[in-house]
Amino acid sequence: MNELSPKEIYEQKKKEKLVSEKKSKQFGKFKKILIWLIAVLVIGGGIYWFTKRSQEKAASIKIYAIEIPDQGRNHINVGATHPDYNSNPPTSGWHYEDWETKGVYKEQQPDEGLIHNLEHGYIWISYYSSASPEVIKQLESFYGLGKKIIIEPRKENDKIIALAAWGWLDKFDPESGDSLNETELKRIQDFIDAYINQGPEPNAP
Repeated sequence: MNELSPKEIYEQKKKEKLVSEKKSKQFGKFKKILIWLIAVLVIGGGIYWFTKRSQEKAASIKIYAIEIPDQGRNHINVGATHPDYNSNPPTSGWHYEDWETKGVYKEQQPDEGLIHNLEHGYIWISYYSSASPEVIKQLESFYGLGKKIIIEPRKENDKIIALAAWGWLDKFDPESGDSLNETELKRIQDFIDAYINQGPEPNAP
């Protein structure tokens, strides 16, 4: 058996090294493709899951609100006269420069101030004086710290409960005069979820 010369040994090792490097590169390329495919599957699966959940949530929400034509965003002085609003309560139009502080009120606030709140993305929940103490308590429970929600009594309401957002209005009388049922509570929550912070100036306080 002939022994390899030093040169032949060198060439053989060189070839083996090249083969090893080629295999390593191929494996690295395969690894990158595998990682890319896994990432695509994970992202795609996440998008599918999120879309499906969103569709399921949307399907579970029944919005009773009607869209009210926008009457503009003109400022007026306190006590100044203005044209009639196109809904009761109003959802847009002439309003004071100062808005009301979010929270629960026991006395009625001026519509012109609250419209400015709607412009900032607030939800305005009002109730007629005939609302029962339990209904009022249930309505007030929708206010949470930091939420853009105002709850107040309002003598002009033509329904016991009115839900207003910028350009949207829902109002109804509870099926039971004593309290709101689960469907009615969900109706209010769905309105809040759909329209809170959707006014023309959502970044305003």
